[in-house]
Amino acid sequence: MNQAIPRVFCLVSSKDKFLAIDEIIARCTVFSELPDKNRFIRAVHRRERQQSTGIGHGVAIAHGKLPDIQKPVIALGFSDEGIIFDDRYPDPVKLIFVIASSLHRDSDYLKAVASILTWVHDPDFRRILVEKRWDDEKAQMFFSMLESQDFRPQY
Repeated sequence: MNQAIPRVFCLVSSKDKFLAIDEIIARCTVFSELPDKNRFIRAVHRRERQQSTGIGHGVAIAHGKLPDIQKPVIALGFSDEGIIFDDRYPDPVKLIFVIASSLHRDSDYLKAVASILTWVHDPDFRRILVEKRWDDEKAQMFFSMLESQDFRPQY
């Protein structure tokens, strides 16, 4: 796996969704670029308490918005055992995306989420990630997108 990947990817050991989110934010250095990381953590927790961000198929997209973020910042945490995010989707979440975005730039946030969803809706791609085949060509393309933080549609 590319040496730069820890900037946007980490293994998660926490069994609780809030602790796992905190672990991703602490370990993925892309979040160190945020103007106020603690405020971001509180925003993500607040959003997660309002409604779970588990989307099914072992994926969650936790997010928080702050006024002073210029563009979305995204990282991925991987939980080997999986974490139950809510009762609605009882399958354990192994792929936990965390997104920081602006309160004032919804279109940038929506484009970033759409890009992530395009990838994770593909069951073959999810299987590649869950089976830790991170050197697979598709996984490398995905990690390159994350590393560049460029979430324009990939065709």
